[in-house]
Amino acid sequence: MTPTKITYMSKILRVLSLASLVAAPSVLAAQVVVGHTPETSPYRDITASQRITIFGGYFAAQQDEVGATPQSGSSIGLRYSIPVAGPADFYARIARVSSHREAFNPTKPAETRSLGTQNLGLYVADLGFDFNLTGRRTWHGVVPLVGFGLGITSAPSTTADDPYDFGTQFAFSFEAGIRINPTNSYEIRLNAAPTFYQNHYPPQYFATPAGGTALLGPGTARSGFRHGVDYSAGLSLPLFR
Repeated sequence: MTPTKITYMSKILRVLSLASLVAAPSVLAAQVVVGHTPETSPYRDITASQRITIFGGYFAAQQDEVGATPQSGSSIGLRYSIPVAGPADFYARIARVSSHREAFNPTKPAETRSLGTQNLGLYVADLGFDFNLTGRRTWHGVVPLVGFGLGITSAPSTTADDPYDFGTQFAFSFEAGIRINPTNSYEIRLNAAPTFYQNHYPPQYFATPAGGTALLGPGTARSGFRHGVDYSAGLSLPLFR
């Protein structure tokens, strides 16, 4: 090898040595911030890009004074989630609550106005965003999250002689939960989602029948928001990676 080539190779080696000295502190700093090497880090990347979740639980509805609005019951539903940006996931959710309500004929006196219990399905559907508090990683296999959504609630059911009809109402919700990720093959999701929905009593509920009293007193608002909390557990499966 000629002296010129030896000198040229020596310069290259010096440049590579300097580059390694510059890069080494960055690698060490990254390990110091996390406190672990990649092999022992409590964080693990989430590889699934989309998820489908089947869930079930219990919807605890706010009670009214006579039980005319949809009441608490078991729930079952389906959720689709897709990452959008940073720690945020977009979701679409629908759930059915096996609910019931007390039916009344408000034109009758208190002793005879009850029409019994009406079973009905209360449907909750919304679109919203979840925010993963650990980003696109799990921490010890867990992802805590919060979220919010906008949608509707619907219970299209009526009873003869009872003018109350819940119908389809605007709703909004918040949620907090955790995703338990033992492996990237599936997840377990635990969730609590307070949902606020509109309710409208018919004017007949406030009318005083002959020889009796009104079903609802003047202190009850004819329209307003009511709420319920859906406590659920679900199984999430990845659709794509």
